[in-house]
Amino acid sequence: MRDIAYVLRLAGVRRRDFLAPILAGSVTLLTALGLAVLSGWLITRAWEMPPVLELSVAVTAVRALGISRAVFRYLDRLVSHKLALRSLTELRAALYDAQSRAPAASRGDAQALLVADTERVTDVIVRAIVPAGVAAVVSAVALVGTVLLHPLAALAMACGFLVTGVAVPALAVRASRNSDVVAAENAFIAQLDSVLAERVEFAAAGLTEARAAEAARASTAASKAWVASKRPEALAAGLQAWATGLTAVAVLWVAATAYTGSPTWLGMLVMLPLAAFEAHGPLASAAIHVDAARRAASRLRAVAEQPAPPEPARAATRGVVAHDLATLHGDTVWNFRLADGERMVVRGPSGSGKTQLLATIAGLQPPRAGRVTQPAGARFFAEDAWIFATTVRENLLVANPTAPDAVLTEALSATGFEFPLDLLLADGASSLSAGQRRRLLLARALVSDADVLLLDEPTEHLSPDTAAAVLRMLTTEPLPGTKPDRTVIVVTHVDGPVGVETFPRPA
Repeated sequence: MRDIAYVLRLAGVRRRDFLAPILAGSVTLLTALGLAVLSGWLITRAWEMPPVLELSVAVTAVRALGISRAVFRYLDRLVSHKLALRSLTELRAALYDAQSRAPAASRGDAQALLVADTERVTDVIVRAIVPAGVAAVVSAVALVGTVLLHPLAALAMACGFLVTGVAVPALAVRASRNSDVVAAENAFIAQLDSVLAERVEFAAAGLTEARAAEAARASTAASKAWVASKRPEALAAGLQAWATGLTAVAVLWVAATAYTGSPTWLGMLVMLPLAAFEAHGPLASAAIHVDAARRAASRLRAVAEQPAPPEPARAATRGVVAHDLATLHGDTVWNFRLADGERMVVRGPSGSGKTQLLATIAGLQPPRAGRVTQPAGARFFAEDAWIFATTVRENLLVANPTAPDAVLTEALSATGFEFPLDLLLADGASSLSAGQRRRLLLARALVSDADVLLLDEPTEHLSPDTAAAVLRMLTTEPLPGTKPDRTVIVVTHVDGPVGVETFPRPA
């Protein structure tokens, strides 16, 4: 459990956070336990045919316990799931930051890490820790109550609790370890993401059917692993039922042999074990889930403990100088000098390293060879930047949370984006055409407070006249938005050799 405990601490979960969910769950099952015991008392007492008023409080209490159990169950789910979802949010944010220090091998691996593995670990709260705590509380209360009725019956129940609470979960975990469902599901997620994200490249290379077949085989393997992982739960459920039944028979034997002549005592003693074992029902599946979560937590901890790389030295300037610069990808060697406030357009075909150049200047990746100035105020605005499923205003404020509406409107108007700030983009990028999306992303860049704008394909998907007007604004005019005077590097796509054109600082 050390890895799971580490990851839960990373998610901001403290030990005292479990008190409220365990208390809520315990009250829920103690209500059921009280309902069973009181029902046994009421049935046997009514058999003695006392005056009806002697039963009125018990009848009302049975009704109250029956109704309150549903209420407490709702509160139990509300409190425990709130804790799990809050910790999941914190954990994903922490792991997202950690992945910048240890990037995953592929996007699919990153998705498996940030989605599947994080859910497995935080689900431990709802599926394992809280049920185990509730079982401990309810078992203790049930044993105390049984001791008060008859110590020998309490001994029989304690033996049953050891079987259902310790032996059955241990056997279930041992049986499930042959099925590595975590690795199989993560492999399928990686394969599926690769097929979907790189479908164009696979189609061009004629690999669509082969990669789809690989994803199908991964899906089959994940399904088989999932089915195999459920078999131990079925075995555990059977053992649970047998242990519960045998314990109930043992308690009934004690009640029959030690009958005191009080039917109400007999009724409560017989009903008590039937309700007490309800808390032990989830323990076998909880143990199996903990075993799977342990492997996921090990992966998460390895990523989270990666040391932070040293911060690159950033220059306190708005100029950019490249000398024999070779980026990580692309064959172009870059040489240029861009003074403070000047503008530059980089033209060239796909694959020449234009986007890599911007990412290197922004400090997002190191140069492969040569050197380049990395200004402290430089910011890279990618052509495929995310459009959030919220209003146009909120999509702009991502770049500058304090920007007033007047600046936002000015930036939208300059790019030709025709929709109002309060428009809700319910489907994110799918709510806009390709040209509208590009205008909105350019407006986001203009709203930012960056001193050096690194713009990747800002004129793509625009009409020729509009693209020319936007490029003219970016290269020769004071900029709309937050800062009229900035250093700007614009990347555009053209077929032919790579070219660099500089423009003087606008007056």
